[in-house]
Amino acid sequence: MASTSEISTPIPPITPIEPLQPLNDTISSTSEPVECGEPTVATNALASSPLATEDLTWAPAARENKAALPFAARPPSAVLTLLHSFPSLEPSSFAAIPTSLLALPFRRDILWQAVVYENDTLHDRRSLFLPNRAELGYSKKKMAPQKGRGMARVGKAGSPIFNHGSKPFGPRNPDDRTLLNRRVYNLALRTAFSYAYQRGNLIVLDGPAELVTYKSKAAQAIWQVHAWSNLAVLVIVAGERQNLNLSLRKSEPNTQVLHMKDLDVRTLLKAKKVIVEKEALEYIEENTQGKKYLDEATMGKNFDVGAKRVKEVKAKTKKGKKAQVKK
Repeated sequence: MASTSEISTPIPPITPIEPLQPLNDTISSTSEPVECGEPTVATNALASSPLATEDLTWAPAARENKAALPFAARPPSAVLTLLHSFPSLEPSSFAAIPTSLLALPFRRDILWQAVVYENDTLHDRRSLFLPNRAELGYSKKKMAPQKGRGMARVGKAGSPIFNHGSKPFGPRNPDDRTLLNRRVYNLALRTAFSYAYQRGNLIVLDGPAELVTYKSKAAQAIWQVHAWSNLAVLVIVAGERQNLNLSLRKSEPNTQVLHMKDLDVRTLLKAKKVIVEKEALEYIEENTQGKKYLDEATMGKNFDVGAKRVKEVKAKTKKGKKAQVKK
């Protein structure tokens, strides 16, 4: 067997590499330099397309630079929503609802702030007031002599050691309310509607949600047909629906009928099926946009506490300033 030192392999000859032609030689000297952001080939191809004849003045990028995405799609401003007739829920027509109400992203932080604000407003403990030992009205006399009884020494009748005495560190008009910007609350309300719509739990009606009769059997039959008997259903109406309220009062305890001015985020999130009239939806969309605030005239009594508190603080500061001026 031959050793590894005896084995030799022929090495192929290395051919010289011919120099490539420079890139500048391939470009004619008459062609102008192409600026960045202005492709000539793409521009010629788009110019020959039938879409080039359309008016592109609406695109701000096209106004500044014609080559900067002239055919970029405009973001949609409305959602094409299917309208239903009540109580059959048959499709009747379509309606364009703004995307700011039905196409917002899910914001858990915004919803959490709104729910905490509503809970703090509803659980108001300002009526709790426990008097201290000076306010009970008992005498300051000592209840028993200091010595001679063989028992522990005692003091006044209002002492906290007695059952009828005062309570140390008791609540004295505790204010657990929190303040929330109205724009944040409006955003939370619109986010809750978008969440229900994206999950397929929102039904928009083309007319009023009213029944012909007030009997409970009518609403019970309708709810059984749509399989809503065991669901938490929320019906948002734009006006008084007397027959609907009377028929649902005893037959469907899980269903809640709310006026569009009394709507809150917590109830909207708890509902498994939301039925809203088109008029009520348009009202909510109009009053939760921009700088418009949901004050006491447009929303329920549960949502004006924060604004009232701000007014109270401002009134107190004004009174203090006037008193200082008088002094």
